Amino acid sequence: MRMGPLGNCLRPSGLNVNESSEERASFANKDITILPDELLVKIFSNLDLRDLTHCQLVNRRWQKIIDDQMLAPAFYRRCHPTERWTNPLTVDRYHSSIRGWLAGFSNLGRGLAERLDNSWRHKHFPEILFFSTAKVIAKAKALTCQPVGTIRHSGMVCNTCFSPNGSYLVTVSLDTTVKISKLVAGQWQEEATIQHSNGVNKVRFSPDGKRLATASSDRTAKLWRLFNGQWQEEITIQHSGWVNDICFSPDGQRLVTASSDCTAKILRLVNGQWQEETIIAHSCRVNDVCFSPDGQRLVTASNAAGTGIWERVGDQWRQRVTIAHSSSGVRACFSPDGNYLAMADDGTAKIWKLVDGKWKESNVIMHSGFVSKVCFSPDGNHLLTVSCGSIAKIWGLVGNQWQQKATIEHSGWVNDVCFSPDGSHLVTASDDSTAKIWKLVDGKWEESNVIMHSGFVSKVSFSPDGNHLLISSQGPTNKIWGVVNGRWKEKVSFANTGLVRNTSFSPDGHHFVTVSHCNATVWVLKSIENADSC
Repeated sequence: MRMGPLGNCLRPSGLNVNESSEERASFANKDITILPDELLVKIFSNLDLRDLTHCQLVNRRWQKIIDDQMLAPAFYRRCHPTERWTNPLTVDRYHSSIRGWLAGFSNLGRGLAERLDNSWRHKHFPEILFFSTAKVIAKAKALTCQPVGTIRHSGMVCNTCFSPNGSYLVTVSLDTTVKISKLVAGQWQEEATIQHSNGVNKVRFSPDGKRLATASSDRTAKLWRLFNGQWQEEITIQHSGWVNDICFSPDGQRLVTASSDCTAKILRLVNGQWQEETIIAHSCRVNDVCFSPDGQRLVTASNAAGTGIWERVGDQWRQRVTIAHSSSGVRACFSPDGNYLAMADDGTAKIWKLVDGKWKESNVIMHSGFVSKVCFSPDGNHLLTVSCGSIAKIWGLVGNQWQQKATIEHSGWVNDVCFSPDGSHLVTASDDSTAKIWKLVDGKWEESNVIMHSGFVSKVSFSPDGNHLLISSQGPTNKIWGVVNGRWKEKVSFANTGLVRNTSFSPDGHHFVTVSHCNATVWVLKSIENADSC
């Protein structure tokens, strides 16, 4: 078995996953290994979900070894590829709310709850729980949903964010407040309010979900901490200009702010106290900041000063390269492995590559209009670029070069785009009243579905397992589509109260939130099926 970068396991060279199911099944009765079960368990625990399922088809002895308890961590890694320090579900969540939800979901859910009651002490219980409940929702051929909480503001709600474990929801409003709500006995209740004196530009949870950071135009960033079940203000970071962005390092031990005062401040958590580690000075306002996946590098996007890539050497942050650009609205992101950096700049997207410790320009992707978004697929093998118009392009890494794989055309503005968690699907939302689903088949992107709405489609988001898609529009309804027998079909349609500006699933996939005007409504999924139809 070969190991890839960062310890990721590559597919065994002796396993031909392109064989037909009949060819694979011909091995089912053959004992093709004499390795002891203990060693096989260690080997299988490092394989991804697709390889595990293929191994189950190859050998009946392997079928007995590869049970749900082994599939669950692989499934979780596929659905949450960037979350390495937290699990979306916990034992406490199971007993306080999830078990009751399962019991009321369907007969299948009730049976699952009984089985989970006997395994909650297992070391992989959070992953088993996520894996099992995702299967229950996916098997439902039709769904319904009901509101379980409405968070109201006096101004328009512009952003929402679930905590990593799904227990808290943050709503951000133009009334300069941030509200933290908690799931209590199946209902969402307001827990705390963070007050700024000007607009709130960004909110971020720490990777462990125990801290919340806000960046505001009132020249401050605030950090709140969850202590003994209560949210308490921990520190206020002062700037002399607007704070435009804020970001935690992947391990949660550092925090960086970007400000219009031409600085980025890095704070470090030392013995439970936040200390200013360094101030990175620029010659112009800093708009955007982002840590690399390993936390060793940092990118700061400024206006005329260009975009800087910084690297941590010991306790010092040193600039490695400055990337010149002509736009004031530059946004940048690292690839999942941290070896590439994509940056949107006017009518181009620039890709830089880390080669022998040095950053070098790899590709320049041209568009006919301003590039509004760039994002990598979860596996880092594809890149999506969206221009301010009706065009989105998919690029694939072939050798050392990024090559265009597909062009997605709409007859209206592209408002939103989203990769599925495993990177096998892509969806776009447009003013032309459609959402388009594209699927990766044998290395090629193909249009899978065109979903029609009566109004322009504003937001799209995949569920954490990738089996459901939430589509919101200006029309009278929102829709959830799901995979049934290998095909996408509508599972539920529900009314909205106005233009939905934001939508997202909770990390466990049971809840989702829709934002309209001054309200954020949280919904819970329910099954309308009996046991025979599941």
